Amino acid sequence: MKAVAAESQHLMATYPLSPSTQRADIPKGKWPPAIAQLKPYSVTVLQGMVDITTKPFFDGGLGYGYAPDKQDLTMLVECWSELGHSVYWHGPC
Repeated sequence: MKAVAAESQHLMATYPLSPSTQRADIPKGKWPPAIAQLKPYSVTVLQGMVDITTKPFFDGGLGYGYAPDKQDLTMLVECWSELGHSVYWHGPC
């Protein structure tokens, strides 16, 4: 999880968001190695977090999130389990 956190920080620095840019969808060819090993469906930089979706569903699906502040995660904080290094896991919620 430490490598996923470091790569997520790098993505947030590489793809800064502005008020007019709500998200940055990272192309598969640009996924860093530790994140790619999670076999994501998509990797997206959002305000305050990186969302790593592994299985999409209408209710958010399954996946990982990196956020230095848990309040910045996209779903209710109760839906996330902390894995360490500001990396979290979520299932359907």
